[in-house]
Amino acid sequence: MASPLPVQTLSSILILLAILAPGAADFNISSLSDLLSPALTESLLVALPPCHLTGGNATLMVRRANDSTVVKSSFVVPPCRGRRELVSVVDSGSGFTVTRLSAYQVTNLVPGTKYYLSYRVQKGTSTESSRETPMSTLPRRSMESIELGMARTGGMVVITVLLSVAMFLLIVGLIITLALGVRK
Repeated sequence: MASPLPVQTLSSILILLAILAPGAADFNISSLSDLLSPALTESLLVALPPCHLTGGNATLMVRRANDSTVVKSSFVVPPCRGRRELVSVVDSGSGFTVTRLSAYQVTNLVPGTKYYLSYRVQKGTSTESSRETPMSTLPRRSMESIELGMARTGGMVVITVLLSVAMFLLIVGLIITLALGVRK
């Protein structure tokens, strides 16, 4: 007669493996909360699904806090080029740095509002979902509260160029006038 212990142990192991399996249809997503904050009052940047889901059909679900309405966006998960990070340095030279942003941008959001975002990715016959992640858009700031410091505007550059050209023409005119005055 067989002991019931191995059957119970086997069923417990199978349940634990189903819960703790590495590809257990749950993955984390994150945001760029503090990196590009001035530009993100009406949009959010969300990390793309993991590399093993490349080519899968992703659906991003966005739900406003305290609201049951879900807005869905669909796209195909792009291929990974090496390690996938939200912002990665592509090239760095003397005085400049080129970066690549590997994120999905959710647009047309309300400023200063909390949202919950999650992915569902279908690749072949399997479907994986992310956990729901809370993210917030930044509140709008009045234009007067933004300090520009010594930033160069397009108008300042144009005025500088025009004044430089005018000074050059004035000096050339002075030289021509002096040269013609000496001949007489």
